[in-house]
Amino acid sequence: MTSIHVKPLFDTPTRQQKETESRTIAADLERFRKAGGKIEVLGITAIDKAGISRRQVVEGGAEQRKAAKGGKP
Repeated sequence: MTSIHVKPLFDTPTRQQKETESRTIAADLERFRKAGGKIEVLGITAIDKAGISRRQVVEGGAEQRKAAKGGKP
């Protein structure tokens, strides 16, 4: 299927706009790193919800999670 067969959506960015934005973001990141900035990459560690409610997880109950695991808060 070629681009002439695809019905354009008027509220979505074009491929060129996406590529321009991607290059802009890459340049911004490069300037940030050269200025001494560091980017923290977060892991995908799962939360053990056995001893904590969903509400506590959402509200950020780090101390409750530690206590539920038997560690010090």
